[in-house]
Amino acid sequence: MKKGDKVVAILIIFLVLISGIGTFIYKQHIKSNHNFAVIKMDGKIIQTIDLNAVKSQKEWNIYTKTGDYNLIEILPGKIRIKDSDCPDKICVKEGWISQAGQILVCLPHKLIIKINGKNNTVDSVLN
Repeated sequence: MKKGDKVVAILIIFLVLISGIGTFIYKQHIKSNHNFAVIKMDGKIIQTIDLNAVKSQKEWNIYTKTGDYNLIEILPGKIRIKDSDCPDKICVKEGWISQAGQILVCLPHKLIIKINGKNNTVDSVLN
């Protein structure tokens, strides 16, 4: 084996080790089960809430520019729109959300609540 071949082999082994360590650290960081509720109105983030950090019930009114409201209720690990003055109240009927990827929407008030975090459930497996 030539000296150049040894250098290339050592370099490849080094890169594989660095990649493996990087992947391990990334996966350890992602494994946290923290779910964050991101609340947006008119496309702008108005609040981000760590649902795992909530210790007791909280209620919060969000008002639109026209004075309409949505009453948000937060419990440890979950969030919902408890009341709203929109005409059809579909957002209220949706109930609690607690899993990453779930979304609540109030179209008349342009309010979106989305849970961000690691999704621990599997919808389907394709072979």
